[in-house]
Amino acid sequence: MAHLYEISGQFAQLFDEYEEIIDDITETGIEQTDAEQVWFDTLSGMEGEFELKAESVAQYIKSLLAMAEDIKDAEKCLAQRRKVYENKAARMKLYLKNCMEQMKLKKVETARAKIMLRNNAASLSIADERAFAELLQELGRDDLLNYSEPTIRKNEVKALIKSGEKFDGVELVTTQSIIIS
Repeated sequence: MAHLYEISGQFAQLFDEYEEIIDDITETGIEQTDAEQVWFDTLSGMEGEFELKAESVAQYIKSLLAMAEDIKDAEKCLAQRRKVYENKAARMKLYLKNCMEQMKLKKVETARAKIMLRNNAASLSIADERAFAELLQELGRDDLLNYSEPTIRKNEVKALIKSGEKFDGVELVTTQSIIIS
């Protein structure tokens, strides 16, 4: 049995050969209706075989997508479970830290665990970032600010183009996709 891509190629080749078959009718002495009937029968057979193969491929695609969806659902469940454990661990670390601070202990060492309190590197805490950013601008200290690149609101631009407005280098592009249901 032929592969789907082979059937597609043969199908295209059959259409390319149609003109040759009609031209050969006069040389072979076969009646035109008989030759065309043979061509159409071949075409129908190929279409039927292609449809069966295409259906099989579509069913396989559907099963792959279903499996991917199942995995996605499992990932969500696992991510939720992971978050629960991470949060519980964070709460327990805070609890242990607070207890050690209360006991004025810097270090606890046992056979199965070594627990230490350490001073982290200093981190910056800004109470009102917007106000501080404005202050830096007023002081001319833009070197301490990051500016993000502007983003294009594509849906609004699309609506303008549909209404007839034109922009250089911008166009609406239509693509095709395959739908399997």
